[in-house]
Amino acid sequence: LLSRTMANKNLLRNYSSVRTLVALGTVCLTRTVIATADIHSNMGALSSRSMCSGSTGGIALYDEVKDLPNHPEKLLIDVREPDELRETGVIPTSINIPLGLVSDELSNKKDPKIFKQKYGRDFPGIDQEIIFTCRSGKRAQTALEIACQLGFKNLKNYKGSWLDWAEREGLPQ
Repeated sequence: LLSRTMANKNLLRNYSSVRTLVALGTVCLTRTVIATADIHSNMGALSSRSMCSGSTGGIALYDEVKDLPNHPEKLLIDVREPDELRETGVIPTSINIPLGLVSDELSNKKDPKIFKQKYGRDFPGIDQEIIFTCRSGKRAQTALEIACQLGFKNLKNYKGSWLDWAEREGLPQ
């Protein structure tokens, strides 16, 4: 009972510290650290893990995506399936990594040379801006969350994605 009480006090103290840091604005915007106490341990040891929140990342709008040919340092990843791209077309400068492959393709275990051969672009750096797109923005947000979990920090979701692009460019949706 004594060790549980100590663990609960540690949890409360650490929760308060995290809450205070958030209030002061000192927590990284793209990652949140959650502190938990192991109440089953006699030591009340703390562990931490990183997780991305649902609001992680920024929003890219049409004008920014339209200007991407002038910004080769930014990477636009379309996470739709290849047959969807054949039906509708693609946004210029985008590379296609279907949502189901995002984790493997952006993993730090991926050989950068293979990535370059496959996509014609360098493997993105951890701080490189990556914009995700899909049909409407939902799968793009999922891909953004995956990339965040992999440690990428400068991530955006193209709000409206292909539906927005096609409407503004006069293309089939």
